[in-house]
Amino acid sequence: MLAFLGGLGLFMFGIQVTSNGLQKFAANKLRGILFSLTKRPLLSALFGIVMTVAFQSSAATTVLAVEFVNVGLLNLAQALGIVLGSAVGTSIVIQLIAFKILNIALGSIFVGFIFYFFVGVKQWKYLGQSLIGFGIIFVGMSFMSGAAVPLKNYPQFNTFITHLGIHPLTALFVGVILTVVAQSSTVVIAVMMSLAEQYLMPASAIIPLVIGAHTGGTLTALFSSLAVQKMDAKRTAVANTVYKVAATILVFPFLTPFTELVQYTTGDLQRQVANAHLFFAVFMVVLFLPFNSLIAKWLERFLPSRPEYHPRLKLRFFDETSLEVPTVALVHAYKEIWYVGQFIYSRMMQQIPEAILASGNEPANKVVQTEEDVDWFYQRISHMLSILSLQGLTEAQIRDKTNAQFILKEFEYIADKLMSVAGVALKIHREALTIPPGEWAQLVELYEKIKDNFTRVLEALKQWDVQLAIQTLIEHQEIKRVQRALQFTALTYCPGEVPLVKDIREGEKIIYARIDLINLIYAIDGNLVNIAQVIMEIHGITEVHDIIPEIADSKPEA
Repeated sequence: MLAFLGGLGLFMFGIQVTSNGLQKFAANKLRGILFSLTKRPLLSALFGIVMTVAFQSSAATTVLAVEFVNVGLLNLAQALGIVLGSAVGTSIVIQLIAFKILNIALGSIFVGFIFYFFVGVKQWKYLGQSLIGFGIIFVGMSFMSGAAVPLKNYPQFNTFITHLGIHPLTALFVGVILTVVAQSSTVVIAVMMSLAEQYLMPASAIIPLVIGAHTGGTLTALFSSLAVQKMDAKRTAVANTVYKVAATILVFPFLTPFTELVQYTTGDLQRQVANAHLFFAVFMVVLFLPFNSLIAKWLERFLPSRPEYHPRLKLRFFDETSLEVPTVALVHAYKEIWYVGQFIYSRMMQQIPEAILASGNEPANKVVQTEEDVDWFYQRISHMLSILSLQGLTEAQIRDKTNAQFILKEFEYIADKLMSVAGVALKIHREALTIPPGEWAQLVELYEKIKDNFTRVLEALKQWDVQLAIQTLIEHQEIKRVQRALQFTALTYCPGEVPLVKDIREGEKIIYARIDLINLIYAIDGNLVNIAQVIMEIHGITEVHDIIPEIADSKPEA
């Protein structure tokens, strides 16, 4: 028993190591695919096959399918094509496992070891990790197969297996239950193949167990989708289960000819397990792929997007589901951070003039309260990025995550400064100070230029437009000139020269308030420049002084 469990552990560990290695190896290409995948249903299915083979996980492929729908690259029908392809991809993985190549697998471990420990190139290290995991899979299979031999001597086990062969409906439900418990159809199929290799399982039991494993593999995702807010994720999970259940209902009456077909392809019982899985998956693709558009419309009709209670604050893109595929998670993280920036711009930056010039405190108080909402977003996104750090990221993904954290922190700094501006506004109202129209008109030029830079940075972050980022740094030079001129003018005022004031004391307060507003609003542009520089660095532009020589003598404020 210990040998069997140890072999099972090695098998599952090998699957995980291979998946992690291949995800890292293909991370950069996958990021490009997220933004350029063609909208052809057949190619979507092929993509589902390739990704499932690469990730060793149909669940990860399903996450990608939902992501494609969310970013508008695919509609629901095309995403369902990816889901269908993922079933075939799982079958291909099982086909590979069915090969008796233990010696080659051991060689794979050795070659992977060389790549992983002695080659300096990161991509080769990731490939080495995948080769080690691939070899461990077959070592685990070998242990499980050898440990299954003593089961021949247990009459109770033989009776149970014979019962499954005689009662295929029971075998089907056993396959479902085992897969739900193991949360992996690949693991259940691997156990079946180990038993089949020792001729402990007849073909009459193999077929219904395989079909049950197919269906059981969808139930975990279906149950998980109940807690997911995105309706397309729920529809995708429901469709995945409906495909398997409908195909099972159609195949079950023809179980005998289906079994004969599988037996005709090979006399090897272990290979029969793999072939049964593949044939069932291909049958689903042929049966449902042409009707995916109709199925999608049916799902949208019977699972409509209903108005539900939504909390006042929530993350719109970045969720736990996306963490399963780090490339997807990082795309979602940057979209969420862009939303936070837009949130700050629309609810704080644009409200500053009203907060300063209004006769009451309400506009300024709203800006202060909004900063608390920004803190909520900052804490939640930071927490999600911390969880992402535990996923085993590539160096490029670590840099992306670090840049995301940096940009998020810069936005939070901006919100803090805008809250301080609102605090100055409240002080002006509290002390009944009157900002003369001419004084505010001079501040407006600075405010408008920084507001334009804010919109420029948001668009650069949304589109990853390096030209807009460079323009932000160029505009910073003019903003610095305006700020210095305003500050010089404010500092050279004599309190008695301030127009429309009752006394010198009030004139001093107005001058100090004006200087505070100038410095706080100007400091925001320093944070915007920092964000722009990150965008430039992501595009490989690290020496900004070569592009904008004027920056050589200055450094943006944090």
